Amino acid sequence: MEEAWKFTSKHVKNLESHDPESELAMEVKHALELPLHLRIPRLEARWFIDVYERREDVILILLEFAKLDFNIVQGFYRQELLTIVKYDLGEKLEFARDRLVIAFLWTLGTAFEPRFGSWRIRNTKIIALITAIDDIYDVYGTLEELELFIDGVDRWDIQAVKELPNYMKLCFLTLFNFVNEMAYNILK
Repeated sequence: MEEAWKFTSKHVKNLESHDPESELAMEVKHALELPLHLRIPRLEARWFIDVYERREDVILILLEFAKLDFNIVQGFYRQELLTIVKYDLGEKLEFARDRLVIAFLWTLGTAFEPRFGSWRIRNTKIIALITAIDDIYDVYGTLEELELFIDGVDRWDIQAVKELPNYMKLCFLTLFNFVNEMAYNILK
């Protein structure tokens, strides 16, 4: 397989050198950089729209439909991000990483179809919570505070919040509310 890849890549690159500005050359170069099955499909859609738009045999109605579809789905993604913002502990805790959009893009890379919106929202919240708790453990929390936090989580007792410092209260309450909300949605 490696020999076939090398042979094909060599000959396809030769095609590219004849007319590097052609659509075919751009598509070949793009395909050789990273195979299609390793790319995020929605991001690739935008790239293909741009390439298709430059073709001479473009079907305008198809191009407009592709752009419309892309923009509608982008609107879904924006709405999903807006519902997740309250779980962005990175913005509320000065020491924590603010990685909400990156977490959302991770979930988008695994399930990009609009029908998986609730899955993306739930998993982005999970990633954001894990990141904030990781930062509390790695960067900010003292051993005594971490033991109180662990004890509160182990007992799953909202009263444990009284013993925690303010930054841990925020994290514990966010975790507590998220898990209870998720359990309620599953039971519903």
